[in-house]
Amino acid sequence: MRMRALQFGVAALACAGLSVAGAQAANGPPLPKAPGGKTVSVVAVGVKTPTSFAYGAGTLFEGDGGFQTNGPPNGGVNVLKNGTATAVSTSLRFVAGLAWHDDALYVSGGSLAGKGVTWTLQKWTGFNGTTFASQKVIYTAPKKFQGFNGIAFGPNGRLYVGVDTGLLNNNDHGPATTSPYLYDILSLRADGSGLKVFASGIRQPWQLAFAPGSSAPLVSDLGQDKGAKNPPDFVLKVRSGDDYGFPTCNHVVAKKCKGFAKPLRSFKPHTDIMGMVIIGKTLYMTSFLSAGARGPGGEVVSMPLSGGPLKPVLTGFVAPTVGLGSDGKRLFVGQVGKNAAKPGIVYTVTP
Repeated sequence: MRMRALQFGVAALACAGLSVAGAQAANGPPLPKAPGGKTVSVVAVGVKTPTSFAYGAGTLFEGDGGFQTNGPPNGGVNVLKNGTATAVSTSLRFVAGLAWHDDALYVSGGSLAGKGVTWTLQKWTGFNGTTFASQKVIYTAPKKFQGFNGIAFGPNGRLYVGVDTGLLNNNDHGPATTSPYLYDILSLRADGSGLKVFASGIRQPWQLAFAPGSSAPLVSDLGQDKGAKNPPDFVLKVRSGDDYGFPTCNHVVAKKCKGFAKPLRSFKPHTDIMGMVIIGKTLYMTSFLSAGARGPGGEVVSMPLSGGPLKPVLTGFVAPTVGLGSDGKRLFVGQVGKNAAKPGIVYTVTP
């Protein structure tokens, strides 16, 4: 995954209110499998590249990166209801992060602007069941910025967001000076003010999840694609001021990582840990093409917050998996679509 399936180049530029569809979408692929025989259902069909989810106002929202074609991205935000994905009107064409906080939906994404891309953090309010009365930009990234990733709110009420690498300039592991805030996690107040660098030296902090009461988010970090042999992927437990050392340290040559913060857990190359959700004392994660890139589809795995072995939660996907969400009880996982004839699907299971 790293950069491959979410390129956004200028040139390429049952809770109340949530209906779950039947056990399998009509004429669709076989359902993923849950160990122990737990029921897996289809929530909605018609998504593209599901990057993120948020649950609020009795509604499941999906952030979408669009189909990965040679044309401009065509993602956005969808309301998932009655088995279908209904797009919310927005200028955003690539959405990486969603978070529901204080009766508002927060969104990170990019819009086409002339010959370039404008990256923003937005606050949407006044949801009426289908759309929002207000879509307010609370922060606009500086010029040459390479992209926002996932977002989450910490227990201090601040919004945290990862900065992407190379979405515009294909910079896989170049100097941090090529883009503002590259390899950083940023923190802002809920109104978009008071921006701070929370942590640095993280190649691609994709999604974040806070355990209850913890000020240290768990972060999925994707290792570099080029210039190194078999760099691992990671889950980080990030504390304020941490420096993980990238690009000096990529955990291929141990001596180059001396003095830098250490990952909570390392994974085999191309495991591509993507979506992250915490329910109780368990961390749930999606792997883009399953551990070790076995493919062709992804999987969902779990790990105790205190550490321990990975356990399979959902397997048997026929396409990659990226986004992962929860309403506090159920998991929602997005399977990537290929095109309009083969759209993405969102599944649910109660772990």
